[in-house]
Amino acid sequence: MINLENLSKTYPTAEEEAVSDLNLEVKEGEICVFVGPSGCGKTTTLKMINRLIEPSSGKIFINQKDAFSLKKSELRREIGYVIQEIGLFPHLTVKENVATVPKLLEWDEEKIDNRVKELIEIIGLDPVNHLHKYPHELSGG
Repeated sequence: MINLENLSKTYPTAEEEAVSDLNLEVKEGEICVFVGPSGCGKTTTLKMINRLIEPSSGKIFINQKDAFSLKKSELRREIGYVIQEIGLFPHLTVKENVATVPKLLEWDEEKIDNRVKELIEIIGLDPVNHLHKYPHELSGG
C-alpha cells in the first residue's frame, strides 16, 4: 500500500540528513508505528509521505501509484495516519476528526459511521468509550 524507496530529506541549513535512504513497505491492513527519539525523522517521514514536505531524493508509492503523479489533495485523501495532539482538531470529537475526509468525499453517514468504528477498533480502542471524547480527553500516548 505504501512503499518508500531510498527516501531522503536534507534541510538546507542542516549538517546531516533528517531522513537517510529510507526503504519501507507497509501492506494493506498493516499498522505501522514510527518510534524513536526526538529528531530522528519520524515527523519528517510522515510529512514526506503526504507531501507536506518534499523529499530531497527517493520515491513514494501509494497503492502502486507514484505519489508525485497525483495532486497533493488527491494523495492526501487516499491515505490516512494518526498523529498525536497537533494533528487533531481540538473542537471536534474523535469521531468527527476521523470522519473529516470521508465527509469531504461525500460518503453517506452509515458508511462513515461503519468506517470510523472499524478504524477505532483497529487501533485497539473501544468505540463506545472513545468516539465521543475530545482530543484533550485522550492520553498522549
